[in-house]
Amino acid sequence: MRIKTVLTIVLPIVACLTMFNACGGGGGGGGGDGDISGPPGTLQFLETSFDATEGTVVNIRVARSGGDSGVVSVDYATADGSAVAGMDYPAMNGTLTYADGVSGNQTISIPITENDSAELAETFTVTLSNVSRATLGANSSATVNIIDNSATLPITGDSAQGITKAVLEAIVSTVDIIDIVDVIGLPTVGGVTPGLAKFAASEIVADVVACDTGEATVTWNDADNNLMVSTGDTFDVVFAMCFFADSGTTLDGPMSLTNMIVTGDPLNQIAPWRLAMTLGFDNLSGTDGAGTAILDGGLDLDTSSDDNVVVDLSIATASLTAQQSSISETLTDYILTETFDLNALTQVISTNGTLASNLFEGSITFETLQDFVVIDGDNPSAGQLLISDSSSSVLVTVLDNISVQLDIDLDLDGTVDQTIVVTWTELDIE
Repeated sequence: MRIKTVLTIVLPIVACLTMFNACGGGGGGGGGDGDISGPPGTLQFLETSFDATEGTVVNIRVARSGGDSGVVSVDYATADGSAVAGMDYPAMNGTLTYADGVSGNQTISIPITENDSAELAETFTVTLSNVSRATLGANSSATVNIIDNSATLPITGDSAQGITKAVLEAIVSTVDIIDIVDVIGLPTVGGVTPGLAKFAASEIVADVVACDTGEATVTWNDADNNLMVSTGDTFDVVFAMCFFADSGTTLDGPMSLTNMIVTGDPLNQIAPWRLAMTLGFDNLSGTDGAGTAILDGGLDLDTSSDDNVVVDLSIATASLTAQQSSISETLTDYILTETFDLNALTQVISTNGTLASNLFEGSITFETLQDFVVIDGDNPSAGQLLISDSSSSVLVTVLDNISVQLDIDLDLDGTVDQTIVVTWTELDIE
């Protein structure tokens, strides 16, 4: 569950809800009666960065957009970075051709070689060139990051860091999804990057009131017909290849806001207040330059404050799946609680749940043994998380805002068999 990509899914959605039906009624700049012959369009990659584990296939999509007049084509070719063709992936090249009147996506599928030895992350590129009759877009080069599948179960000294990274990224992703409710005027509930939502809102809300191409329909069910967001209201949003030029994001698929509970006035932050809802995703995809994430499932949000100084947040899901490139992850029986002190700029976080992923070919449970403490948006400075599978575990202990200690129990006998100290930078939580 990559944070940046998942964020791009929800930001324009909530911006639409700010204007309520501003995104509805068939979308914005993509409609109208243009030149009958029409432009030939632009060819480019939909995503420019991919993570692919060894032994899987990475699917790289090339899009024709902005016109479909005439037959157009573009060449593609792979090139080595730190990954070597013939050893880590097969060298490939070819030509993609679009018929007259045909737009949309074509896919380049590249198998990633399974290697037995542990390796550092390796990369190679795929480049578009020699466009015929169309325009070559800005996204003409894509980078594939090959992830060593040493993050496998059981937990060992070789896999502990990779598994810890996967769990922490999944947790942080749910916080970042919820953090953007600030865009619709709710108080900042505190995420790993406070202020990010307000910055994104300033970039999106002011300019985006409809799709630049594609369309989006927003249906607001005002349960009590009071023309105000209140308990019992629901929202249904359906995106059809809705592209937002300013953010470079394309959304496709449905989402919903249901089970809404509103007490007090959370929109104007008149304490005490409470806002609760369920965000539902039905294979909703969001694409930008960082990649594509597909969300399926739901998140229950409950946030409240008695004084507008301390904000309490709860995030929970029975099941939420995120698919990005070849990596699929599912959170189940998950809950996160957070208390954010707006004066002290501190966050206190606790969480537990189960994460299943093809990255480590199994499922693991995790639970907070000591609350995580985040000060002024920095890395956590305290906290302890136990990650376990059926036969092994790693105890993640935050030493300070720079370093983390991993204590590995290879057989769940209660004895630490290996200790590793890594930095937050080395964990590289995205």
